[in-house]
Amino acid sequence: MMSFIIAVLLLGFLVFVHEFGHFIIAKISGMNVETFSIGMGPAISTFKKGGTEYVIAAIPAGGYVSVTGATGDLDEEDALDPDDPRRYPNRPLLHRAFFAAAGPLMNLLVAVLIFMLIFMSVGVEVPKMETDTIISTVTDKSPAQAAGLQAGDRVLAVDGQAVNSWAALQKAIGDQKGAALNLQIDRQGQVQEVTLMPKWDKGEERYLIGIAHKTEYEQRQLSLAEAAKASVKMTKQMSMLIFDAVGNLVTGKASVSDKEEGLAGPVGIVKAIDESTQHGLVNVLMLTAALSVNLGLLNLLPIPALDGSRLLFLLLEAVRGRPVSAEKEGLVNLVGFAFLMGLMIYVTFNDISRLV
Repeated sequence: MMSFIIAVLLLGFLVFVHEFGHFIIAKISGMNVETFSIGMGPAISTFKKGGTEYVIAAIPAGGYVSVTGATGDLDEEDALDPDDPRRYPNRPLLHRAFFAAAGPLMNLLVAVLIFMLIFMSVGVEVPKMETDTIISTVTDKSPAQAAGLQAGDRVLAVDGQAVNSWAALQKAIGDQKGAALNLQIDRQGQVQEVTLMPKWDKGEERYLIGIAHKTEYEQRQLSLAEAAKASVKMTKQMSMLIFDAVGNLVTGKASVSDKEEGLAGPVGIVKAIDESTQHGLVNVLMLTAALSVNLGLLNLLPIPALDGSRLLFLLLEAVRGRPVSAEKEGLVNLVGFAFLMGLMIYVTFNDISRLV
């Protein structure tokens, strides 16, 4: 039961963040925001300010924003005049595009902020400063093996230049740009010299001789700038994984019902949150960030009833020079909504079948 409550609160928070993004851009761009609700269900408290009714609802999860004209219905209660510039259809196309994209972008921003919080408070594993040049492994059929280098050898110098760290050793090898190298090594207290020719590695995009160093890691809290950079990188990596997964579903390389690469519905998400809560707060935060990235990117897909569909219709308007009729757009969104509901029922059934 507790896992269900946590799941509702987490998903509700992400939906609220999404709708808050739409709300902020609507206000900034001069659209008439009729209602902004914090939470769902019956209203506990309401107040009106700046023409907007703010609602605090009974269920502290989710929320919604209502903008005049956004649904294409001219018969809305207390609707503005059809030509009023504050109506959604009468705003500049760029304003409407920002409004459609604001929700998903807010989800991506929240993911970055959550990652930053983790990286600055808990930290990340980073390699320790490597202050020795002892070889841990020698790659088979490499220049190092051919030259007779062995695990346990300590490199003292490269072409007469002393090296006192693994980073300095890597730099010395790279600086020669593939030329023959003379290495001075210490093997069990005896100093020896070997000569070898580095090979270009396409994957690493640098010259290598085929030796490795045992890397040890330590937990380090990142600075604000480091955390911001690492968080953007993490969000980008997660986004690429999601795009790959969607691509596999579209091309048939994966099925919606696949256990590993398929889709998860509410039951699957609750199960994932339940598992994350058993491993501490950091895991819950990581999952929340991952769900936020998912929610943001999936909403950008050009599927009817999602924000991506609205952006697609705006692109068509920009190309055609006139908007698609509200009736046609509404019909497409209705069909899309029915499809999404059917898909949700299907993946929920799959989630349940995996549990039994």
